[in-house]
Amino acid sequence: MGISIEANIREDYLMADEDSALQIILRELRFLGVNDRTLEDEIAKLWQAEQVPPDIDEIGVRLRDNKAFQDRFPANKILADRGEQQYTVRQYLTLEADFKRTLQQRGMPPGFYDQPSDFQAWIAGGTSPDEVGARIDQGYQAVRNAPANVVAEFQRLYGVSEGDLAAYFIDPTRARPTFDRYEAERQARSAAISAQAQQQAQIQLQTQEAEALARVGVTPEQAQTDFATIAESQGLFAGQMQGEQAVSREEQIGATFGTNAAARKAIAERRRRRTAQFEAGGGFAGQGQASATGLTTIGQ
Repeated sequence: MGISIEANIREDYLMADEDSALQIILRELRFLGVNDRTLEDEIAKLWQAEQVPPDIDEIGVRLRDNKAFQDRFPANKILADRGEQQYTVRQYLTLEADFKRTLQQRGMPPGFYDQPSDFQAWIAGGTSPDEVGARIDQGYQAVRNAPANVVAEFQRLYGVSEGDLAAYFIDPTRARPTFDRYEAERQARSAAISAQAQQQAQIQLQTQEAEALARVGVTPEQAQTDFATIAESQGLFAGQMQGEQAVSREEQIGATFGTNAAARKAIAERRRRRTAQFEAGGGFAGQGQASATGLTTIGQ
């Protein structure tokens, strides 16, 4: 691609006047991915002062100490500070294009590593597009190795794609706009909590319910235990005694996880009443002792 572009520049340059020749170079730079007005102004100044040859790489050599150039090609500044060989403009832009193509072909979300500053560590570190592709493949493998129910809840709660999740496994701090650093951790924990609700108690949490539990510090392990408790306590939650009303799902969750003190107190009182009636020789038609009393740790 670089040879044909340079040939076109030189051919056009021979047929152009001074101003239009500069525009040809700027147009070709934009085609290669350079869209920086400040840098274009610096190139125009150099052009007017020195009449440099219509060669993109030569322009890069002349501007290598220029701040606008260093801002646009930050990896070269890192390499220069380390005393290492820098990339030509054409080499640098080709690497960026290859990185972008690799990310797009593997379904990475928009905004995930697509700016010059995003690529500087890869370029300065000598990372190849093939290596980036291998890392993305590892991200997809991490998604496939994650618990299927957690992945399913992640996708249900947040509408994310497999590519979004792969990006999260690669670098959660960069997986925007779907995630940011705090959100990634909270959303991952919310998905795991929601998966336990479904698995242990057949409860399908709404996004705000799962996130509310995550915000108060509920872990997936606690969710597994407490949603199992909810499942085992359905006899207690049902309104089976005279004057009782069924305990709502929100109250069950709030009482069990300690986020609703009033519900926790009411359920504890209900358990005491039922236990007292059972010990006094009462009972509930058609139910055994355990399901009738619903003896659990709720309220204790």
